[in-house]
Amino acid sequence: MIGSAILSRFEHFGAPFRHFFAPGLPKQCDLHTCWEKQAQLPDFVQKSPIAQRSLDLLGPLAWGHLPERNLQRNWGQTTIPHAAFIAAYLAKLEEGKKSMGDLRLFLLEHPELIWLLEFPLSVSNPGQFGYDIDASLPTARYLTQMLRELPNETLQFLLADTVRLIRSELAALGAPCGECISLDTKHIIAWVKENNPKAYLENRYDKTKQPAGDPDCKLGCKRRHNRRKTASQAEIPATPTKNPIPAKERSVGEFYWGYGSGIVVVKVPGQCH
Repeated sequence: MIGSAILSRFEHFGAPFRHFFAPGLPKQCDLHTCWEKQAQLPDFVQKSPIAQRSLDLLGPLAWGHLPERNLQRNWGQTTIPHAAFIAAYLAKLEEGKKSMGDLRLFLLEHPELIWLLEFPLSVSNPGQFGYDIDASLPTARYLTQMLRELPNETLQFLLADTVRLIRSELAALGAPCGECISLDTKHIIAWVKENNPKAYLENRYDKTKQPAGDPDCKLGCKRRHNRRKTASQAEIPATPTKNPIPAKERSVGEFYWGYGSGIVVVKVPGQCH
């Protein structure tokens, strides 16, 4: 009699060699290479409007030069490139998915994106695409975990490459870059107890004390304004000894630990009304 534990070990041992026994499985490549060689993509990718839209959005970025983690290291499970996670997160924003569960369901409903975004393919139970759709995707929980653990330098590379593409596009249109811009920003609140008003903390807004829950977030002010005190709140101030300043108004600020995102718009001659 053969135990299931022994069978699972043989299954794990054979995982690195499965692609040799799946000759019909198309070879994956990074998004930029796919964008440059669209005629060589599998039919199920070429015929998918969603895959083509994702490729047009993400393909121009230099994915081949993205700082990547060691894909040869044994992480205890199939090693998924950071590029696959980042591309999936960007697709989540583009498609308006509110949660990682929604993102995973979206990818399951569009298996061509699993191949295109370069998730490692599992052929344990191949379907019409030649790979196991569900087994090729990480869980929603793992998608959430990796979003918190992505290296900042990797994301900074994509940000810098995005700026490079925008500058080259503006140069092709003859628009002077940065001469006249519009700017808007949006705060992103970090998932730390310092942002929870119900948690008792001393010096929660001390920028020298980094929150343990997020080593990369920064302290920022969402809004600040001068609020005039009401009659019941007003106190008779002590007579100042120098530089008398009315004490009828006070500065009020709303602070959070987190991040900031922004959008910059530049006017292109002949393109704006």
